[in-house]
Amino acid sequence: MAITKLIQRKKGLLLDISLGGTPQDRAVVMSPAGDVRHDPREYPFPLPDGCVNTAVVTHVLEYVNPQCFFEWWDDLWRVMQPNGVVYISGPYGGDDSQGWLSDPTHLTRVMESSFLWLDPRGPLYGLHASVGRPTPRPWHPLQMARVPGTHGSISYNVMLQAQKGKEKAR
Repeated sequence: MAITKLIQRKKGLLLDISLGGTPQDRAVVMSPAGDVRHDPREYPFPLPDGCVNTAVVTHVLEYVNPQCFFEWWDDLWRVMQPNGVVYISGPYGGDDSQGWLSDPTHLTRVMESSFLWLDPRGPLYGLHASVGRPTPRPWHPLQMARVPGTHGSISYNVMLQAQKGKEKAR
């Protein structure tokens, strides 16, 4: 009985938001051909608020319209549970990355410092208003790394935690 109550209290989706890679067996996949048939580059996501405990985002951000980058993150924040964790990977968007530069369909350059715009503890977060955009919902980076990618390219791997209940009024 206590285990049943614990499981009910701790439940939450493992969501795979993917345009590449192999999802975990237990994951609910949001992709054009996935369990949740939705283009992961588009928002709002067809999911209820606070239903996701863990999300894995693979090869999506480089295809998100740069004008909608922070709104995309706000919608992911909406579906996350408090302190939920998202793991993100994709081609490193720096000038030294042939993986990002060689694909003409890539729209948004993403690198480790891109995620600092989501962290209210750092100096970039406070600059949103000065460039004419709303301040995004808060995330805390837990880990950021530049790693070897496929075919000699460079990728990024980042882990963020949704900071719910700690955001300022918008």
